[in-house]
Amino acid sequence: MDFRSLFFDPQGRISPRAFGQGFIVLTGVMLVIMTLSVVASPQVNMLQYALVFPYVCLFGKRLHDAGQSAWLWLAFLVGWGILNAVVGGILMQMMVPGASDISMEVFNAIMAPDSVDQAELSAKMEEFVRVSAVPNILGFLISTGLTGFAAYSLRSDPNSNRYGQPTSGGGRPDTRS
Repeated sequence: MDFRSLFFDPQGRISPRAFGQGFIVLTGVMLVIMTLSVVASPQVNMLQYALVFPYVCLFGKRLHDAGQSAWLWLAFLVGWGILNAVVGGILMQMMVPGASDISMEVFNAIMAPDSVDQAELSAKMEEFVRVSAVPNILGFLISTGLTGFAAYSLRSDPNSNRYGQPTSGGGRPDTRS
């Protein structure tokens, strides 16, 4: 697998198998970033922005293989965002019932900054990040997995199209090595 072409070249087509492999790699990197932001420092979370372009390239080429425009990636992004919010919210309520109380305390403190000690606010925010880490990570994995599966399941165009030659598999997901 040529990672440079897969993650940094938005042109061309890729098979479902290549998409799946690249998607797993990017999702693994994102999972490491999310974990480090909880364990080490919340600022580590800024690294996730470096993965936007590789995700766009990966989804774009998969959409090209199905004969679609890469701009359709925005629909996948919106769908992922809604799914992540719903699944994350449900998991948060199931796994950490007191998280909404902490969240409201932080929100109220942010809205009235003069009446709150900044050290206390910082401590509350750290507590919220800590208690919400597992539901957030699980919600991310579930919504990302479903979104990736939807893109993986797109039927490949068996003929040449404006994006390039057909990938192996002739319209079916590539299951060969």
